[in-house]
Amino acid sequence: MVEQTETTKLLEQIEQWNEDNEFSKCIEAIEAIAENERGYELTLKLSRAYSNLAVLGDNNIHGDDGKVDEELISYAIKLLESIRSQGETDPYWNARMGYSHLMADDSAATAYEYAKRWLALEPENPDAQKLVQDCEEYLEEEKALARDLKERAEIMRRETPDDDILGHVLLHIEKYFGGFVKAIHDDHDPKYPIDIVIIPPRMEFNYYTLVTVGLSLYKMNVPEDLAEQKLERAELLINLPKDWDLSKAAQDDEKWFWPIHMLLATVHFALQNPEVWLATQQTLMDGENGVPFANNTKLCGEILLFPGVFGQNSFVCSVPNGEEINFYQVIPLYKEEVHYKIANGAGALLDLCPDEILEVINPTRLNAVTDAEQIAYDLANMDDGEVHLKKIRQLKLPVDELAAYNHMAIFLYWCIINDHLSNPFIWQYKDIIEAVKQGECPDLRLFIRDSLAGKTSTQHLDRQGSAFAQWYNQNNRSNPYVYLRDYRDYAHGCLQGHVYNTLEEKEAAYLLLPFSQLNCKVIEKLIDKRFEEFMENEFENDPQERIAYAAEGKPQVIADWQGALYCYSSERIALDGCPVRYMARIMPQQEEMGWESGWIFFSGDEGEVYGEGNDYYEDRCGFYDIRDICRIDPNIALFLELPYGTAWMQDDEGKWHELIDEDEQGGIVNGQRNDQYLS
Repeated sequence: MVEQTETTKLLEQIEQWNEDNEFSKCIEAIEAIAENERGYELTLKLSRAYSNLAVLGDNNIHGDDGKVDEELISYAIKLLESIRSQGETDPYWNARMGYSHLMADDSAATAYEYAKRWLALEPENPDAQKLVQDCEEYLEEEKALARDLKERAEIMRRETPDDDILGHVLLHIEKYFGGFVKAIHDDHDPKYPIDIVIIPPRMEFNYYTLVTVGLSLYKMNVPEDLAEQKLERAELLINLPKDWDLSKAAQDDEKWFWPIHMLLATVHFALQNPEVWLATQQTLMDGENGVPFANNTKLCGEILLFPGVFGQNSFVCSVPNGEEINFYQVIPLYKEEVHYKIANGAGALLDLCPDEILEVINPTRLNAVTDAEQIAYDLANMDDGEVHLKKIRQLKLPVDELAAYNHMAIFLYWCIINDHLSNPFIWQYKDIIEAVKQGECPDLRLFIRDSLAGKTSTQHLDRQGSAFAQWYNQNNRSNPYVYLRDYRDYAHGCLQGHVYNTLEEKEAAYLLLPFSQLNCKVIEKLIDKRFEEFMENEFENDPQERIAYAAEGKPQVIADWQGALYCYSSERIALDGCPVRYMARIMPQQEEMGWESGWIFFSGDEGEVYGEGNDYYEDRCGFYDIRDICRIDPNIALFLELPYGTAWMQDDEGKWHELIDEDEQGGIVNGQRNDQYLS
């Protein structure tokens, strides 16, 4: 333990070091004491030392350059947060919070709230008065800047000629990606000068976005057969972590500047090669195995994708003269990922990893191919409470940990009440579903946490529910609506006046919303509205609309069927009542396994009756209730538990033969008969 006299001496020494601008010495001395022994006052002094080091540097080395070390200032705020319960009524704690947030430049409004609290505690303190005044001036400047940006955008809209490509590019950037604060100018090739505008971290996109301005001035040589797609013009963008060093000094350090070099290299690759044109899902790499972009990463290739996180409207800028400018996000890849994409397609690569590991550049991220098992990306995963629990703990939010499941419980309740559950889920959790529908609602937050391992899945839902969840509740921000964003925006409206210390806290406001009956009802009404819009504008081929009329009047064969309810069948069976002569079970998409069994059924004479060609599959086939198809042909019930990949055909004598693919046992294409059969 630190003795009182030693503490007094240490505090005196710290004050002297602070006056002498030797902040690192303050930090070393305090951190030499075990964290659990520092106490309130030393933690307060440690935070002050970190914030001063972030802004001034030892011996005032940064006193005049205006540069702030964001990592250090963030840590200073984190230290203050750790003693919030003791500090909220302390004028000095509020002072340090105010100064730190103002220096962090993340929100003058947040600093203002702490400054006002300090002044309320010490009305005569001139420093408190000055901080309040400074915050008010900053806020007024922010308002003026916002007005200027709005006026600038309006002027540009009015005065930008139809053929002013870059004018429209800048308008598009501000509208869909955010307001830029500065730019990097690249003129190493005088023939093709390029600017890269820098958009700082902001709400929902708590990272830097860098967008090229200039590539679109030059048309790329797109093949004639693609001329109608208007791919001749493009601009590129990347996303970088909020703590990425984008200072002028860092431009000479490849550790920080390699993503920008990658961006510029892609631009000039297109500009300097007349036969090259850029498009979404295109991959680029130097040689077969690539060359790492920098010493601190093994990333060596790239893929171009539409910037989905900014919404579909961000993908293309339409110019009044009829031309279009495509915006592509440049995402660095490992060589194994490039090879995998070339072999299997972009969709297959993206199915291996969640969007967030590609959204923002991370030099040491996991490899979607070689680390696929560790990533364990589940395409059916709708939500995971662990993600929200992590936020509660990291941000030290003043809520019960059950708050991590609030929004998940409301969505599941909506699915139960509106009958959008999959058949397997209904059979497994009959008691819970019955209790909810009878108004004896158990705490679905506990149910999700304890019975569903803290996760909700599209496999819990029927066809409509699964499709709706994929569109609305899997955080696909390219869609116009996102459940968690809607929920968070509602929380902001309910929590007006709440002081958020960081952008992360503001984004996590949904966790602060009380789990009340009123809030639940409001959110349910919102989900109703979104579902109605989804059904009107997005949902197609609803299997509920297909009824196997040939099953009417026939007895149930698998009334207690607990598997996925839907199979794919031709009308020869479903409407005409023909027996099944060919059947196969194909593995459905992972997201659809709750409702789609994978079974397909044909009578074998569809070509003779309907004619050959792919059109007949769309017009004469569809999803039907597998229980109805079994009522039409009870013999197939014997096969329903067979695994994916199986295929069977019935001969003229009524015997069933398994079809074996020549390349893969259990395949279904151009198979040959196996000696094993069922009759």
